[in-house]
Amino acid sequence: MSSPHEETTLPNLEALEARLVAAAKLLVDLGAALHWSALPASVVEMRVRGVARALGVRADIFVLQGFLCLETEGAPVERVELRRIDFDTHWNVRRVHELYDLCTSLVAGERGVTTGREELDRILAEPRRYKKWLVVIAYGVYGLAVAARVGGGALEALAGAIIGVVAGVIHYATIRYKRIDLQKSFLGALVGTLVAFALRAVLPPFDVGRALFGGITLLVPAMVLTIGTYELANDALESGVARLAYALLRFLMLGFGIAVAMRLFPLVAPLPSRVISSPLPHLVTLLLVAVGGGALTFCLQGRRRDLPWMAVAALFAFGVQELTKLIFGGRGSPMLSALLLGVAANLYARLTDKIPATFVIPGLLQLAPGFLGTEAVFNLLAGAGGANLDQARLFDVFMTALQLVTGLLLADVFAGGAVRRRFHRAPAPSH
Repeated sequence: MSSPHEETTLPNLEALEARLVAAAKLLVDLGAALHWSALPASVVEMRVRGVARALGVRADIFVLQGFLCLETEGAPVERVELRRIDFDTHWNVRRVHELYDLCTSLVAGERGVTTGREELDRILAEPRRYKKWLVVIAYGVYGLAVAARVGGGALEALAGAIIGVVAGVIHYATIRYKRIDLQKSFLGALVGTLVAFALRAVLPPFDVGRALFGGITLLVPAMVLTIGTYELANDALESGVARLAYALLRFLMLGFGIAVAMRLFPLVAPLPSRVISSPLPHLVTLLLVAVGGGALTFCLQGRRRDLPWMAVAALFAFGVQELTKLIFGGRGSPMLSALLLGVAANLYARLTDKIPATFVIPGLLQLAPGFLGTEAVFNLLAGAGGANLDQARLFDVFMTALQLVTGLLLADVFAGGAVRRRFHRAPAPSH
């Protein structure tokens, strides 16, 4: 016959075990959601550990591209959760905001396991905020802005807008099919190049390279390359190497798409000759960059109230980069530009009590080295310039990514420690 002590203790142990199991499942699902939001592995691990401490669970998390392992310890049970996870190379700014708010509320003790689970399920079940046609138009507007930003004139901007609409259609046509997600760069480069060549046949001569990059810029994996480099710099070697390999593979897909287009188009008409573009006036370019930053609100599924800030971020990053070009010459200083962008983003976060990502993401997209890689691949295939010069430009892609990461890390050291300390020093639960 069991004693009264056993009768009260065993149910308590069962309840504690059930709570710890629920906490472990919440942590692994939260980690998968953060990873799916294109956050670096080091950031995912930091936030999950902070939440685990607040929930009274000792957790060790290991994140790879496509794989997550979580080990939790706490009497009376220990658990190991393994999860195969997807990762998305396209940002969803609203989801990043909401996941950050959820992590912050869990760390502060404002939510428990049950309410945290309910909120996470709600976030993941949310449909996309904007209609497909609106996002496709935003792709076109951003393509126009980028074509102008990289030195294109009116015709390059017009062609970039048309190619951007095509890229938006390709994005939505493939987003539900993970097996062909990797081929987005190939399809975008193939169809975009064919469209650019076709436009050359009906429009006055324009720079195909700048128009093409403007149109397909959101399908170019420059941000993936930058995030992978950031992971390597933060000791997330396994995830960083895999992400870099994925970025390089997508760059190869981009080059393959351009190569196929350059083989197919001569079957219909001769390849157009190379044209040097005439940039738009500086004030017009600045206006278009701001408009393009606002369009990113729809491309990246941001919140409407963030639109002015995303426009300001794009304009700030572009302006800082142009200023460094005046000071240092050439392509300026990507490291200094990223440093100032990171400091401005952290200042924005402190003033508005919002996450820095709203400012960093659109700003970093203006600095990411995608145009260098696209131009080098296009020139190599077209036979323009020298092979050694274009190989050097491909090397510059990696050097630019490294400079951007260095600048962001320095900004984090100077101004961004508060967020990191919040998760490292999460309070232990009172119960």
